[in-house]
Amino acid sequence: MMTLDDSLLELGSCIAGTGILMTGLLALLFRHPDAPRWTRPEIVAMLLCAPVTATIGFGLGYTTYGLYQLAHGGGDPRGLLVLAAVLTVLALVWRGLRIRQRLKDYAATSNSAASGSPATESTLAIGEEPPARGPAAGLPGTLA
Repeated sequence: MMTLDDSLLELGSCIAGTGILMTGLLALLFRHPDAPRWTRPEIVAMLLCAPVTATIGFGLGYTTYGLYQLAHGGGDPRGLLVLAAVLTVLALVWRGLRIRQRLKDYAATSNSAASGSPATESTLAIGEEPPARGPAAGLPGTLA
């Protein structure tokens, strides 16, 4: 009969794999150029990242303890198969979702969009006139 101590390697690898996958999915959500409005406040990101970090920490802790037990003669060596399966599935899902490429694309999109975004323009003091625009201001790309 298998006890919880015998299955820490399997349990930990599954928990850590889930946490790592959640990290990638949250990164896609928060870095998306058209992310929902509720993702804008930084407190939301911090509140969502705390349980994900805890999940990864518990998973890696259980995995490490399971590997320690296995190295010292305890545990079941078949637990390494579960660890290998979790890593394989995680790599396949990561590549299938193209998380790394999407994050690079989002960064490139946000950098080009931020240069012309109204949010990056300076605000005016009360009673101050806005700067001149158009051909008279000599802006590039305007017809004179």
